[in-house]
Amino acid sequence: MPSVARPNIVIVVLDDTGFGELGCYGGLGGRVKTPNIDQLAANGAFYNNFHVNPMCSPTRAALLTGRNHHSVGVGSIMELARSSPGYNGHIPKEAAMLPAVLRPEGYSTMAIGKWHLTPVEDITPIGPFDLWPLGQGFGRFYGFLRAEVDQYRPELTEDNHSVVAPAGQAGARYHLSEDLVDHAITWVGEHEAVAPSRPFFCYLAFGAMHQPHQVWPEWSDRYRGLFADGWDVVRQEALGTQKTLGVVPERTVLPPPNPGVPAWSDLSAPERRLCERQMEVYAGFLSHTDHQIGRLVDALRRQEALHDTLIMVLSDNGATAEGGPLGTRSPVPAENGMPDGTDAKIAAISEWGGPATSPCYAAGWAMAGNSPNRWYKQFTHEGGTRAPLIVHWPAGTVEPGRLRSQFHHAVDIMPTVLEAAGTAMPAEVAGHRQRPLDGVSFAYTLRSAGEATRKRVQYFEMLGHRAIWADGWKAVATHWSARMLQFVPDTSHDLDDGDFDADRWELYDLEEDFSECEDRAQSELGKVAELVELWWSEAQRNQVLPLSEQLSPADKPEGIFEPRAEYVYHGVLRLPEAASPDLHERAHTIVAVLDVPPEGAKGVIVSSGGPEGGFVLLVSGRRAHYVTNLLGRTIGVASSEQVLSVGRVTVRAEVAVPVPGRALVTLAVDGLRGPPVEVSGANPVSHDVRGRGLQIGTGLAGVWPSYAGPLDFNGDIVEVRISCHGEKRPDAHAQMRVAFTEQ
Repeated sequence: MPSVARPNIVIVVLDDTGFGELGCYGGLGGRVKTPNIDQLAANGAFYNNFHVNPMCSPTRAALLTGRNHHSVGVGSIMELARSSPGYNGHIPKEAAMLPAVLRPEGYSTMAIGKWHLTPVEDITPIGPFDLWPLGQGFGRFYGFLRAEVDQYRPELTEDNHSVVAPAGQAGARYHLSEDLVDHAITWVGEHEAVAPSRPFFCYLAFGAMHQPHQVWPEWSDRYRGLFADGWDVVRQEALGTQKTLGVVPERTVLPPPNPGVPAWSDLSAPERRLCERQMEVYAGFLSHTDHQIGRLVDALRRQEALHDTLIMVLSDNGATAEGGPLGTRSPVPAENGMPDGTDAKIAAISEWGGPATSPCYAAGWAMAGNSPNRWYKQFTHEGGTRAPLIVHWPAGTVEPGRLRSQFHHAVDIMPTVLEAAGTAMPAEVAGHRQRPLDGVSFAYTLRSAGEATRKRVQYFEMLGHRAIWADGWKAVATHWSARMLQFVPDTSHDLDDGDFDADRWELYDLEEDFSECEDRAQSELGKVAELVELWWSEAQRNQVLPLSEQLSPADKPEGIFEPRAEYVYHGVLRLPEAASPDLHERAHTIVAVLDVPPEGAKGVIVSSGGPEGGFVLLVSGRRAHYVTNLLGRTIGVASSEQVLSVGRVTVRAEVAVPVPGRALVTLAVDGLRGPPVEVSGANPVSHDVRGRGLQIGTGLAGVWPSYAGPLDFNGDIVEVRISCHGEKRPDAHAQMRVAFTEQ
């Protein structure tokens, strides 16, 4: 590397952003504007042969550890962890993360945004915290621990405790991406004010562009009409723009449309308008995210730190087709086995992307966004694994603005950063003997844009889909299990659940065939056999085996949470889902002892969920009310006959479940019982994603749409006891449905 001082490091991770969506990668035929990222590319280096793992957690694990994802226990997303070593979700301390290596070298370390590397069972108010960001070497953390959050009303964590967003009530003028960059600017500014001679490492992982696709209308409305031609035309024009920019070779051709994607001309006029609005919102969301990146770059420039800061911007995987053929207004209905019909989606067009929706665009837009590559996120074809990468480092880059075409992978980022920082990987970190890095530094590409790649081999595996790249050749196999029905619902292809020998290996020469259009498996049988043998060798070495498409949860790791017949709480609490009793379609009794102030009681006693489903026990009009919300479609209300007096009061709610989908609620105040009231049940599988987990003394607005009073209880919560009746039998398939809907 050039002789420069140790650089500051800023790694920006975009979520579910396709290869062809950023402006400098074609911007979907020049439609999508990302001027700040484009400027970084123009003054730095950008790559067209950079690869990632095709899902969130695995890419982040490889990026931050420099080891292959299965080898550190992150073979899939955290929500699908199981006991097998390659999939248990517990990154070993023998694979120390980048911040744990940089801190002893004098770096300040901060993580902001999405984490998704803590086992789900560890996300409780008491940890354990060793696999949270601060336990992995970061000095500060502000963001969220799970796969996704609402951009307007996020559930946030600062360091090792939960916090409420600065404007965390519904309707407030707040957006998470802005908040994250505010924190990045503040923390970098604090660092520069205290120790400007020391470098810093800022890991900024946006919730964007993961679903929900949410942005204020002034961002989405600027794209009105630009996607009216539909995804079939847009992907053709995207390729043309990419060729003009030189992002792809001139000989590149588009593969046929992905199976399961309807032709734009086959959609009805209302369906086309629905899908058009989805892409307008997505494009606005991406431009809004780009603007936030620009704010951070401007702050570095003001502090005269930009020249000596190594900035990387990348996506964690390809664009996602989880929205299905016509997109989704929200993931919650499908999670509960009651997906929205087309009419419900069309009715929500005017609200699309606002606080009342949690949407994802249609699969056709993901296909266009990944242009010119096949398939999507989850898949080991290029649509899932080829990602944009921009590197900006004025002090360390030769030939800025020139495209780099060397094959590299997310696992190569850590060794690259260490080389740039002039730091070798130590043999021991915090008393733990370290495993060797799997990655290969690509720092050489910054000084020699045209040099041949130094990387020789990279394997891929996700949910049974497999691939391996070696010296320009790629063998890849799609595993047609029942999981494929998510993408190709009407397929006539045989489904080979558990039978990996049935998979057909394809072969591509990526040096000549950028978009995997010419399968040479039949003419190069020897090369296929060679690569498949190499894949099995890499799989054995990296803990990939045994293979599984993960159609149902298996032997999930146990957490610290203790399920019990009765739960006792005191005072105001906000508990994450992993630390809450499961009351979905389960008989239970809530007994709350309250101190009511002289002006009378108001507010929430117990709640879970939000406008798209859940339940709440609250006080309004001096009476207790138990309210159920089924997907925002049906509201059930049971009210006490007795009013709450001033002083010490006991409210009791007995909830029986006579049949699935119904609840029988009996309310009592100070022992005076009212008659049982039959109401509709709440969501049977998952509550509103914005308010999951038990909340005592507070809650999320909208569980009871008619309630306009305060959410925080205005008296004292002396004690709440929740008794669960009957054994809760987890619905394994429903749990998997939730995990894959929100991945």
